[in-house]
Amino acid sequence: MIKKRTICVLSSSRADYNHLYLLMKSLKESQIFDFKLLVTGMHLLKKYGDTYSELVKDGFKIDGFIKNSSLNNNHNQILNLMSDQLSNAGKQLDKINPDILVILGDRYDVLPIAIASHIKGIAIAHFHGGEVTHGAIDDAIRHAITKFSDIHFVSNKEFKKRVQQLGENTKNVHNIGSLGVQAIKLTPIISKQEIQEHFDIHGDYILIAIHPETINADNIRMIKSLFDVLSKDISHQIIFTSPNSDPGNEIIIKNIKSFLKDHPKKAKFIVSAGRELFINLMRHCNFIIGNSSSCVIEAPALGIKSILIGDRQSGRPISSSVSQSSFSRKSISSQIKITENLRKTSAKKIHYKGSNTIPKILKILETVPLKEIKLKKFKDI
Repeated sequence: MIKKRTICVLSSSRADYNHLYLLMKSLKESQIFDFKLLVTGMHLLKKYGDTYSELVKDGFKIDGFIKNSSLNNNHNQILNLMSDQLSNAGKQLDKINPDILVILGDRYDVLPIAIASHIKGIAIAHFHGGEVTHGAIDDAIRHAITKFSDIHFVSNKEFKKRVQQLGENTKNVHNIGSLGVQAIKLTPIISKQEIQEHFDIHGDYILIAIHPETINADNIRMIKSLFDVLSKDISHQIIFTSPNSDPGNEIIIKNIKSFLKDHPKKAKFIVSAGRELFINLMRHCNFIIGNSSSCVIEAPALGIKSILIGDRQSGRPISSSVSQSSFSRKSISSQIKITENLRKTSAKKIHYKGSNTIPKILKILETVPLKEIKLKKFKDI
């Protein structure tokens, strides 16, 4: 009898879970894999909603928790969190003993598990390598995870070329499109009325998805300008989503709470909507403002206009439905006025595309030779 390969997916936050959901579902339902699930990072922090419970609610069994310390969002606390993860990862990986560990993205709270897996000789399959975000520390972390990884699933040709440029073997670099965009296409559509009733939203609304910048950051200026502009916008309800756990997020949360206090009928703060509700919350908004990857990946795929502020996503290909703004009040206000006058329409050119590549991914995970996969050589161009 041929032994099933144990494929373990790591999820650290609602963001990577939105992308990994379809793959996790397919692995769980497959008869040819032994699917395991590890959670860590923001999923396990109460202040971000203990979002691991959403995975359980969706029917997934969590096989291991890589615990980490509470987070006060300064650099030393992040280092402590990463240290906890590195210290705790070994036992969880030993317990699960995966043939392949699946990691997505570029967050500091997945890097320690990539390091631990590499040290233990576990093959790593990495999604969304080869991308560039000049305005965030995630950029270097993404490239580091690429070098620790052995199987690469990228989302377009440009990113495939970059992974190859990092010295990875072409035969192990696969262009499969965006899992997040694939998930959007298969997410059940909830009507605008149902969304409005669920979140107690009255009338049209705009979505704010803002995170701290982490390189050459001027978060105070960004937040002050954005919130000054929003306070003068009386034509929309304003729905804030929670920032991620990067340093500087506390000033964002503080300003959101202050805005809610000053404009209780105008604004709402949703810490974690859950996968299906969040996608439909995006689907029915007038437009999105912020610096989240949602502005450049999910929004264009949904045909939703977005305004991208600052440099956090600088380096990513930008679709035609995305407007770009500096930190200044004038720039943000101007882009809002322009965006309000545009019709809701699909982007003419979308750089993150989704098609049904899950069968291709499963086939690669099933058949890729693992015996000497860690003996990879740097491929010069």
